[in-house]
Amino acid sequence: MGLEENFLNFKNKNAFENFLAQGLPTRKDEAWKFTSLNEFKSRVWNSLDGTETHLSHEQMQELSRKLPSEFINFVFVNGVLNQTLSDDSESLLSISEISTEETFASGHIEQRLLNLARAFLNKKVRITIGKSRTIEKPVQILFVQSSKNSVYSSEMFEIVLEQNSDLKLLVNTVSFINACADASNLQLKINVEKDARLTLVQLQNEDMQSYHFSQVEISAATSSNITTFAMTLGNKLTRNYLSLKFAGENAEARVYGLGVIDGDQHLDNYTFIQHEIGHNQSVQHYKSILSGSAHSVFRGRVWIAPNAQKANSEQLNNNLLLTRTAQVETIPQLEIFADDVKAGHGATVGQLNKDEIFYFLSRGINQFEAVKMLSYGFAKELIYKIENVEMQKYLLAELNLKLEKMVPNA
Repeated sequence: MGLEENFLNFKNKNAFENFLAQGLPTRKDEAWKFTSLNEFKSRVWNSLDGTETHLSHEQMQELSRKLPSEFINFVFVNGVLNQTLSDDSESLLSISEISTEETFASGHIEQRLLNLARAFLNKKVRITIGKSRTIEKPVQILFVQSSKNSVYSSEMFEIVLEQNSDLKLLVNTVSFINACADASNLQLKINVEKDARLTLVQLQNEDMQSYHFSQVEISAATSSNITTFAMTLGNKLTRNYLSLKFAGENAEARVYGLGVIDGDQHLDNYTFIQHEIGHNQSVQHYKSILSGSAHSVFRGRVWIAPNAQKANSEQLNNNLLLTRTAQVETIPQLEIFADDVKAGHGATVGQLNKDEIFYFLSRGINQFEAVKMLSYGFAKELIYKIENVEMQKYLLAELNLKLEKMVPNA
């Protein structure tokens, strides 16, 4: 079976021909050295046809629990906006579908993956937050995969925060347990204009046979303030790519990530922070908790241009192994071409402290509960970096559910 026969019903012929010509990334590519797509490309994938949008009563109830009244919620079921579950917010922000005819820069790290994503792209959606507009409630975009077939879906969102605006966005991806695996690619292109403030949270919690790919590209203008947080709980394989480029001075970016994975789950986080202009600050802190034979990869790349004086960049990666068979790869990359800068990185890989576990046992708390509590404490530090109480509550609840399932098997 040829590669073209593994991907059926593509929507963009030119993009698909580019994909066939270049193929998918392999472990021979430095950026994919520790992540294999062999299983993914061996499956036969279909595109969403837009007709499988019906949800059962039980599924509707399950989704309703993921839609807090404290959020503004938009629900996409198999690529189609579900009007029943979604809120009406036309007075707060503008959402529109726009043309998908677009190219990406030659040499893009994810270019071969994006060739496939563009071939299957359902639509491109633009969200605009107007000048000096503050959205008080967090906005949740919930993507639901419920097809009975093995489908590959691709979505692109272009988000614009105009000058002095404020947005707290949760992008949540879920799927219902299905005998067939599913795969999704989500691309977010975000322009944060002068003095605008963005909090972006990605929550990835699909079925354990699913494949999830995301590309987040952010442009940070003068005096903008950005916080991102990628939290991965589900999926067989997850690849997150985040590119943040400073396009003005006095901007701040805090980039966080948390992976809580077990079994044979594989998580690959690739960050690329580009200090093209000086007098900016970036902080990266990623953590992972691993059980079973799970595998986590973190590659943090920082590039500081020759004229980016007074740039400040920090990077830290902490990993907690609950089993001996779990694996971690951490690869810092600092490319510094300016003299007057501050840049540093650090990484740790370790297990739980036996003295701490003994402390719990001596007070009548069993080992499983002790491991769960210590893991929870290790993870919640990053969740509290999100300066919104409602988003914190939501993420902590999801974290607790994952640890309840994961720790007894450690």
